[in-house]
Amino acid sequence: MNKKVAIIGYGYVGKAYHKVFPDAYIYNEGSENMGTKEEVNKCDLAIICVPTDLKDGELDTSIVEHVVSWLKTDLILIKSALMPGTVDWLVEKTGKNIAVSVELVGMGNYFTPEKYPDPKNPTKHQTLIIGGEENVASSCAEILWDKMAPTITIHLVSALEAEVTKLVENTYGALKVSWVNCLMSLCDKSSANFIRVHQAWQSDPRVEGMHQRTVHHKRGWTSHCWDKDVPALANYAKKIGASDMADLLNTILEINKDHLKINE
Repeated sequence: MNKKVAIIGYGYVGKAYHKVFPDAYIYNEGSENMGTKEEVNKCDLAIICVPTDLKDGELDTSIVEHVVSWLKTDLILIKSALMPGTVDWLVEKTGKNIAVSVELVGMGNYFTPEKYPDPKNPTKHQTLIIGGEENVASSCAEILWDKMAPTITIHLVSALEAEVTKLVENTYGALKVSWVNCLMSLCDKSSANFIRVHQAWQSDPRVEGMHQRTVHHKRGWTSHCWDKDVPALANYAKKIGASDMADLLNTILEINKDHLKINE
């Protein structure tokens, strides 16, 4: 028997997961047809896809917390990016079965060949990462796995590990874009042709090509996810005493500001 799924939040991620669960009940607070909490709570699994914008250097999880407070479903799976430690705190506070999953859909227009995750359709993804207590994470994974590729690789990790992984995923992309922008500056200052150097370097099979492109008329990076997740991870790193990571990420943020100024 298929499990009943509710999707809470119908933005970019919510719409992507509607492709995974076309019969899901949609709850989108503030919209014309927002749905009802009563119908959501008749479902087996609630997938939370609400925004967590940057506020005072950290991801604002207030909407996530509000949704969790009224949910009564057997399982809750958060797809929103979170500050590390959020799910453990929510579980301790509410006693509910909560897991968090690293989301691989994206809003960028970067060309994505088949070897990379489809930015709009999770049914084509080859990786599923879910964090939480093992029985909760496993139960959530089974419901998603039933609708995704049978060959998918599933990683069951702790909630904290999943939360860190999500921030690292976005930050690593930003790091690569900043790196290749610095390479362009190096080539320009040394009178080397950037395209020739770039293509010669990329011919090394050890070099991964995703996010390794820049052009003179479009420098740096701007991204709905990166703009909030990179500083959030930098602040988390500083808070826990990982000063080397904090320094690296803050340097990337400052360098990116310089690259963006070139476009002005």
